[in-house]
Amino acid sequence: MQIGDLIYANVLDQRVFDTQGEDGSPGIYSTAIPGRPMPFVLFRSYKVPAGVVAEEIRFTGPSGRLVWRRGPVATRMGGQMEQTRLLDVVSDALLDEQGTYLASFIIDGEILGEIEVPVILAAAETSLPKEIEEGLKKSDIIWIGSDQRPAGVHEWEDNRVVPVWFAYRNGKIYVLSQKQQGPEEQSIPGIEGMQQLRVVTRRKGRDTSLDRFHANVRLLDGGPEFDEAAKVLVDRRRSRNGPPAESLGRWKTSCVIAELTPVL
Repeated sequence: MQIGDLIYANVLDQRVFDTQGEDGSPGIYSTAIPGRPMPFVLFRSYKVPAGVVAEEIRFTGPSGRLVWRRGPVATRMGGQMEQTRLLDVVSDALLDEQGTYLASFIIDGEILGEIEVPVILAAAETSLPKEIEEGLKKSDIIWIGSDQRPAGVHEWEDNRVVPVWFAYRNGKIYVLSQKQQGPEEQSIPGIEGMQQLRVVTRRKGRDTSLDRFHANVRLLDGGPEFDEAAKVLVDRRRSRNGPPAESLGRWKTSCVIAELTPVL
């Protein structure tokens, strides 16, 4: 006998939920695949006997692979005579497939229902909130780190964030990293294996005021996009030795550029 019933469920962008409520159009939006999507809402309504159960939600990607899961989490149910309505805002998922996912809603190991949820690649904003943009434009460095230490990178054990110089343009942050550590340029441990980072900015003149957000990472390793980003970065290089063309030529063979798209 089935433990209970899933009466209704929806997975939708938080902005859609805020304007349309739980019946809004399902869908998750991300500015990069793979990457951290924009915050989304998990809404579900159950009729399950009163008591504490283990609730789990799984996202199976278009390939049939389990991509993301939440739980099992101890959850209290109100009983068969009334609906238990649950809502969570998710801001820490990492999705690496685009297309239609299958969201499974599981109680005590039993799937009570499933729905289809499109994961959509969305254009990134070309500007950020005013206070964050001002901080980026007036500062020479930001701090970046990973919520999980990359495999084989021991530096992250003792220092979860590292200071880096950067350039900002049209809603994107560009960071240069030398492939092999050396004195010429900064090297960011594990940057080539990261899909998302944590960014910390400091507003100029306000040492105790920090902005913190996550950003999806896309590596530029040669080609026209690399060249365009390098031109933006070379103008920000405060301690550059020699003409810009010299740095640009060296970067092509020795460095990668990470394009960071904030997820706010």
